[in-house]
Order: sequence, then C-alpha cells, then structure tokens
Amino acid sequence: MVKIFIIPKSKSQTDEIIEFLLRGKYLLTVTIIENCVQARIDAKSKTSKLNRTLISGIVKSLQFNNLNDRLRKMFGSNMPVLYSIPIVHMDPQQSETIADYITVF
Repeated sequence: MVKIFIIPKSKSQTDEIIEFLLRGKYLLTVTIIENCVQARIDAKSKTSKLNRTLISGIVKSLQFNNLNDRLRKMFGSNMPVLYSIPIVHMDPQQSETIADYITVF
C-alpha cells in the first residue's frame, strides 16, 4: 500500500478528481486539506505563494501507475501533481478492508 498525494491546479479540478476517485472506488476515503500554501522561487529569485488543496488517500502500490495514466488522460498538459510514499506499517484489518474495497483498474 502507498499513500498518494494529489495537488490539483484549480477548485474545479479538485472537485473532478475527488468525484473520480470516490465514484470509481479507487479510494475508500479521501482526505482533503484546503488552503495549503505552495511556495516557489521564480526565475527572478522572487518567492511566490499559492493556496492549493491537497488530496490524499491509500491505494495498492501496483495501482499507482494506472492511476497516474488515468489522471494524465483526464487532464493532459494540465496534470495535477501526483506522488506517493510507501506505507511501512498498517493495521492488518484496516489494510484488508481497503484492499477489498479498492477497484482494480
């Protein structure tokens, strides 16, 4: 299992991704953290800050590439940031519940 993180580029993209993940049964639950600040330095060394939404959830690690492909098809050049981190330990019963629920795509 891995924990995925998605940073959409807009409110409408956020809503579309959440619907896609839940209705398609790709995730059992989605965690949404609004008003995260994403900071970066531009070519002129000026710091800019953007308010973003962070979507996260747990998927089977073998499904990450499939999820990436589906989001790429949905959004093309407007692809949201997508990455994952491995889950090292998890309650076995909860892990089984998630694994049984997630659609294989």
